[in-house]
Amino acid sequence: MKRLLVILTLFYSLTIFGQNGIKGNYFLLLKSNEAISLNTFENSIIEEHKTFKISQKSIFTTDKKTRVAILDTVKSNIILYDIQSSKKTKLTIPYDLKPKTILLNENNLFVGGKMGKEILVQYRIKSNKWEKLEIPEEVLMWGKAVDDIVINDSLLIAIDNLVMPKYVLFYSLKPEGKLELSHFKDLKSNGSYESIHQGRITEKYLGLISNTYSGYVGSTEHITIYNNLEFTSSFAISSNQHVKNYHTFNDFAIIGDRIIIASKEKGLGILKIKDSYFKEHDEYKNKRFNTRINTSKIKYLAYKNETILKITIIPNTDIVVLTVQNKKGKTRKEIRKV
Repeated sequence: MKRLLVILTLFYSLTIFGQNGIKGNYFLLLKSNEAISLNTFENSIIEEHKTFKISQKSIFTTDKKTRVAILDTVKSNIILYDIQSSKKTKLTIPYDLKPKTILLNENNLFVGGKMGKEILVQYRIKSNKWEKLEIPEEVLMWGKAVDDIVINDSLLIAIDNLVMPKYVLFYSLKPEGKLELSHFKDLKSNGSYESIHQGRITEKYLGLISNTYSGYVGSTEHITIYNNLEFTSSFAISSNQHVKNYHTFNDFAIIGDRIIIASKEKGLGILKIKDSYFKEHDEYKNKRFNTRINTSKIKYLAYKNETILKITIIPNTDIVVLTVQNKKGKTRKEIRKV
C-alpha cells in the first residue's frame, strides 16, 4: 500500500461535501493515461489501496464505499470491481447508447449518453438487471444527450447536454427497483450551441461547466451556478475568445461558498459566491439567460509552464488534489487545503 504525505497550503477553512453527491471515504486519482488509483485519507496521508488499468477511452467512477466501475466508451463494456471481495464483474450495456457519463451508488450503476434509442439507463447490482429509464417526450429530440449525472439524498439528477431548450431530469431514489421519473426542469442558456460538460453538486449549489459558440463572440467558456434545484436563481462566469482576458476552464469544484477553478491559461482560481450574484428568473421580462459575473472577480494563482488538468476533492475534508501537467506531458499531484 503506497502512502503520500500531504503538504498543505492554506487558502481558506471551509466545510464541503463531495463533487457528484456520493458520500463515502474512498476516492479515485488519475495515475497516468493507463491507470487510476483508489485511495483514502487518514492522518494527513493519502493511502493508495488499489490500482486499475484504463485506456484513453475509459470513464470511471466509485461509490466511495465498496465498488469501482470502469467503462469502455467504444465497446460499451463495463468492469465492476468489488473493493472488499476483489470480485470482478464484466457487463455489456444492452441498449443503443453511446456512453458519456457514469455514476455508481450503493445499489445501482447509472449510464448516460447520446441517443441511439436511449440516453439514460440503470443497472441494478443485486438483481443483475438493466433498466431503461423514462425520458419525457420534450427531451427526446435529435441531438439530445445526458452528459453528466449527480445525486442528492433523494434524487438522481441527469443533466441534458445539447440543443435548446435544455433540461434537467429528476428521478426519485429508492433502495430497490427501477427509478421513476419525478419531474424535469428547463435551464437558462448561456448562448448559442451550448454544450454542457460536467456537473458539481453540494448541499447549497449545483454547478455546470459548458461552452458556447457564435460568429460574433467566438468560443466562450462558462461556469454556471444555481442556488436551488428549482433553477430560478443563477449566475455564470464567462470568458469569451474575443476579449484580451480570455481563458478556458479545465475543471472546477464547489467548496463551501467558493468555486475552485482549474484554468489552462491562468492556473488555480478561487471565486467567493455572493448572494448578490443570483437573480430570479422572470418569465415576463424574457430573461432566458444567466446573469454574467466578470472573470476579474476570480483570484488566480499562476502555474508557470504547467496546466492543472483536474481537481479532486478528498471526501469529508476541505482538501483538494490537483493533477498538474508540465509542457513535456509529465503529470504530478499537488495537495492543497482550500
